[in-house]
Amino acid sequence: MPGQTKIYAIPAAFLLWVIVPAVCAQETGLKTRSGTEIGATVSHYRYEEPSLGVKLEGYKGGLDLSVFTNPGGDWFIHLQGRYEYGKTDYTGSGTKNGNPDWYYELRAMFGKDFDRGTFSLSPFIGLGFRYLYNDLRGVTSTGAVGYTRESQYSYIPIGVTHRIRLESKARLATTLEADYLIQGRQTSTLSDVSPILGDVTNDQRDGYGIRGSVFYETDKWLFGPWVQYWHTNRSDLAPVLATIGGVTFIIGTAFEPTNKTTEIGLRLGYRF
Repeated sequence: MPGQTKIYAIPAAFLLWVIVPAVCAQETGLKTRSGTEIGATVSHYRYEEPSLGVKLEGYKGGLDLSVFTNPGGDWFIHLQGRYEYGKTDYTGSGTKNGNPDWYYELRAMFGKDFDRGTFSLSPFIGLGFRYLYNDLRGVTSTGAVGYTRESQYSYIPIGVTHRIRLESKARLATTLEADYLIQGRQTSTLSDVSPILGDVTNDQRDGYGIRGSVFYETDKWLFGPWVQYWHTNRSDLAPVLATIGGVTFIIGTAFEPTNKTTEIGLRLGYRF
């Protein structure tokens, strides 16, 4: 009947007017989205010890996995794991190329989204762990004997992600982060040089990291550049031990010099 058609048409039109914009806003929302994300990276890696003229440089490739959850109230949780592998060229006491070099990171962060309509800000804080393994075993061009080295960083990441909408189903996400070093530990396997030498472990308590990224994001894909920088100051002293004829004695001390690491790369990610 004509009268009934008018009665139902008005609420229907009103619901469409409310629901359609809401659905579009959800598709192009600026808040942190729940889901799982896998990524692939390529990067240029450079490690330096300026005081000793030591440098390790090369290219790496890697994979990462992130899980995002939204427990409610605009809060979010971000769990992340990364692995990077490559081969680096050594310059210092001579040269030595093609040295295996890899690291992994585990991070847990939480934060809150603040949607301002045309943009959003998502500050976060968390806890991170980084483990790096560098294999310099062998002999350099000048006859110096190398060894393996392990580096462990425990740190607090503090940062913010800024998002803006670019088009109907895309956005630009820029993240800036500072990493506060809680504890660093360097293990130099001097037994690789000589079986009479003991391995040396140095603790580092002073350092920081800076990282950033700019990603173009659609519903499923994201792509863009990223950069990561670490600076750690000189470590404490540790004794160098030697064992001869069953007797162990101190033959000197060792420290980890001030060093910096710079990595610049590209990342392609897929969300599901």
